[in-house]
Parts: sequence; C-alpha cells; structure tokens
Amino acid sequence: MQARLRMQARIQEALPTKGVTEHTMLRFSKLPRIVTITLTLFFGLATLAPLPFAIVLPGEAQNIFKNVITIKDLENYPPTGRIDLMSIRVTNPDTWIFGPEIIYSWLDADRAVYPKSAIYPPGTSAKEEDKKAKADMVGSQDKAISAAINYLQSHPEIMGAGSLGVKRAAALDGKKIKFKVGETGGPSGGLVFSIGLVELLTESDLMTHRHIAGTGTINVRGVVGPIGGINEKIASARKVGATLFFAPVENAEEISHVPAGIKVITVATLSQAISYLERTATKAG
Repeated sequence: MQARLRMQARIQEALPTKGVTEHTMLRFSKLPRIVTITLTLFFGLATLAPLPFAIVLPGEAQNIFKNVITIKDLENYPPTGRIDLMSIRVTNPDTWIFGPEIIYSWLDADRAVYPKSAIYPPGTSAKEEDKKAKADMVGSQDKAISAAINYLQSHPEIMGAGSLGVKRAAALDGKKIKFKVGETGGPSGGLVFSIGLVELLTESDLMTHRHIAGTGTINVRGVVGPIGGINEKIASARKVGATLFFAPVENAEEISHVPAGIKVITVATLSQAISYLERTATKAG
C-alpha cells in the first residue's frame, strides 16, 4: 500500500500544475565588448563610406520641332505632331554616393542603381565625360543628317512623284541643316533626329498629330544602336504625354516595364521606324 501511494505522489509531481505553462529557457551569452564595437564600426563605416555606384534618373523631354532643327534653303513642311528627344540624368563620375542614398534609390521606382564601372570607364573625370558627351551629341547630329538624306535619296517617291521626287532628293544638302539642343549630350538622339528630318523634308504627314518619343544611336546607313537608361526614358516619355516610343531592338530585353498608355516599338533601322509611321498614319489621323 505504501509503495502504491509513493508511485501516485511521483505521478502528481510530474504533471504540470493547472493554469501554469512551462517554458524552456534558452540562455545566450553576451558578445564580447570588442566584437560589439567592431561590428558597430563596420556597419557605421559601410553607411558613411562612398561606394562605387552611379544613380540614373529620368531626364527631360525636348520637342525637336521647337527651335531645335533649323533648315535653310531647302523645301520643308510644318509637322502636325510632336517628337521628343529623351534624356536621362546620371550622377557624374566624381560624385560620391553613400549607403543611405543607394538604399533610397533602390526603393524609388523612378531611379536605378548601377555599378559605376558599367557607365564610366575607370579613371574618367566629370570634365572628361562632359567633353565626350558633347562630342557624341555633335557626332549623332551629323550621322542623323546623313542617315535621313540617304534614306530620302533611296526613297525619292516619299518626296514627290516621279522625277520631282528624284530632283528634290538630289538637292538635299546636309550643310543646310543645323541642330541646337542646349545642354543635352550623348549619342542617343540619332534616331529621333533622323525621323524628325524625314518628317520635315517631305510633304507626307508621318506624324498625323501624334505625340512620339524615342531613343537610339544611328549611323549614316540608318542602323539603330543601343543606348543606356531605356526604362527611365520610356517612363519620362509617358509622363509628358507620348503615346508611341521607338527603342533600339538591341535594348528589347532590358525593357522591364512599359507604363499604361504608351506603345513601345523596337526597331533596327530608320527605315523600319518610317515604315511603321507610314503604316499607322491613316489610323492615327
């Protein structure tokens, strides 16, 4: 009997008391003071130290039919629409970018963060980059003029029927065309310049009251090349009201988001862009 009572007492001791919850307590030892100080300094310096990144932001849209293109002593015709030269803003190579700004830019949908080496060659200064950007812009204008003239001389029918179109195309002279684009630099305006010139130098109404934007380098044969900041340029174009955007086909895989209300057409040549405008002109008009 006594053995039985002792067994019951042990069982009662093993059961938890009603209303009481048992918790297993885990104990952690504190980090040594030197480790805590080291980690604090590490993360503090990571936040305050300049980092090798560049930030890309949407830039301005410039209607090239407004005081940008000047044509003298050549027949030209007023446009019915608008075509915008798009730009982006990029922190210059001398700018120091710190941790908080990079985090903010990552969270901001209108900004993009790139390794600085992906945008600027090692050792490039802001002065050198500015000089290069201006030279690239002048070069893009010269190539755009040649590309437009070559296109029109290869397609004289767009300038007039029969011998009239041939005569007008033969009379084209690139020295009678000038550009003035202010502070914008770089080679990415070539495609837009060429489209604008074809519109101005022909009676055919390619714009049909549309608001167009675009980007892309161009060579004298009308081949369109890739550029940087494609998503930022598309976003900027939509914000100013463009409904059609021409982009280089080589940038197609980089286009990650197209805002509602704008259609992006990728092209490899000036000819493809003009053909698209011709095919859709009646619908737009």
